[in-house]
Amino acid sequence: MIGRFSRWFLIVGIVTATSGCDNVSWGGMSVKLEPPPPDSASASEGPESEAESGPETIEYGPLLYAGFRDGDTAVVVPVAQLDEGRLRPFPHGEAANQLASQILEERLRRGEELVLFHHGSRIGTFFVTGPADAGTAYCPRRAAAAGHIELIPSALEAQRFLALEKGLATDWSTGGFAPIPLARAQRNAAHNLAAEALNELRAQWPAALQDIRQDLQGFQFSESQGPGVVASFMFRDQLDVQPAPETAYSLLIFGEPSGNRFQRTFTWYRRVGEEGKGAPRFFSWLDWDRDGSDEVLLEVFGSESRWWAALDREDGIWTVVFQDPCGTPEG
Repeated sequence: MIGRFSRWFLIVGIVTATSGCDNVSWGGMSVKLEPPPPDSASASEGPESEAESGPETIEYGPLLYAGFRDGDTAVVVPVAQLDEGRLRPFPHGEAANQLASQILEERLRRGEELVLFHHGSRIGTFFVTGPADAGTAYCPRRAAAAGHIELIPSALEAQRFLALEKGLATDWSTGGFAPIPLARAQRNAAHNLAAEALNELRAQWPAALQDIRQDLQGFQFSESQGPGVVASFMFRDQLDVQPAPETAYSLLIFGEPSGNRFQRTFTWYRRVGEEGKGAPRFFSWLDWDRDGSDEVLLEVFGSESRWWAALDREDGIWTVVFQDPCGTPEG
């Protein structure tokens, strides 16, 4: 009978009962059989548990970041992957959650540095101090990190910026940044070009065009070109993440100098009832693909989340070359 259980351990326990500190009486004996632990060979042959193997690592490349300043600190979020200079979107669902965790552990660890850019120029450094709350939800989910910033004197008023990992910014020299003031001609051009666009689109007119303008910025992509203007208009809506009625729309226009006038070189028009809310705000620009001409990043606000879109000039025409999938009408 013992031979039959030769690979099992016989566990014998003596049970005692006490009635005082020094008095011990016999309480009986308990016996049970337990199998031996698996040997190393059989253990290595079995499948690993999910907890032991962990989730599969997601491969990703260099990243473009966007940052929002608050005094001497800021929060950055990844915009997209840079694949040979082109933006590639992040995955959705659980894969987005996993990638966000990886980026925090691998690219946005405490002490890491990012190079900051504003208006196409290198303006300083971002020093990661730890994870952060990204604020209003992004789609898809993104990592967010807080940190301290150091800026060149001419860029001390910058509130939004782009950022690259140090290894991608070795051929950018610091400096060259100059603020772009908004002149009266630019402000007038923004309204004139918006009116022109609304007529072409046969969009419903507001009571007063200046009442629905919610963002106005200047830009200058090259020294050979004078300063241009970009403006966002919101009809029956706000430039923020919130629901909007079906009759609401958003309009963004670029106005660039051409001789003694401004020419509309890009128009974004999106009606909520037809495509869902997607209201853009001009964020910044940078030649992130290093082809000699700048690309533009837009921050887009939806009914429940925000996302990113990018423009590039091809044959003299601005076109949308990237947008997070959740920003499309089907998303």
